[in-house]
Amino acid sequence: MYGDAVRVEYLDVSEPAVQAEYADLISQVEEHRLPYPLVAINGQVRLAGGAEYYRIMPLVEEAGATYSVSRR
Repeated sequence: MYGDAVRVEYLDVSEPAVQAEYADLISQVEEHRLPYPLVAINGQVRLAGGAEYYRIMPLVEEAGATYSVSRR
């Protein structure tokens, strides 16, 4: 739908490699007691505690991604 304009990535913070790479983010999450899952758009955490389509899509579009529908 968005082609190369959107990348979806899942990070499991229980994995040691992820904990090492994202130590600062994880400490901020713990400090502010944010619930998982987190949704980040362009490197900024925008949602905490849920990853529902209807909440994510407006943020993706606000970030400038546009989609096109191909008709066959």
